[in-house]
Amino acid sequence: MSHTGRCLCGAIHYELAGNPNSVSVCHCTDCQRSSGAPMIVWAEFPESAVRVTKGTPKTINSSGAAMRSFCPECGSGLFYRNA
Repeated sequence: MSHTGRCLCGAIHYELAGNPNSVSVCHCTDCQRSSGAPMIVWAEFPESAVRVTKGTPKTINSSGAAMRSFCPECGSGLFYRNA
């Protein structure tokens, strides 16, 4: 199964291959600050299953081990990576 997505303004588009390894809800302070919400839902895919098809996300190191990617135009949160 494949999935497609994009940021709010359409500057970034991506494709995901396969099904997620897991789906979880996080309510840590870092996720709260990043999303502006009390919690966030993540679908975990292997990094090799993710392909950006349009644009270039901006990536920051948000907490030492976590890398968060977002649209530099509209600010939509897109990807989260950590070991």
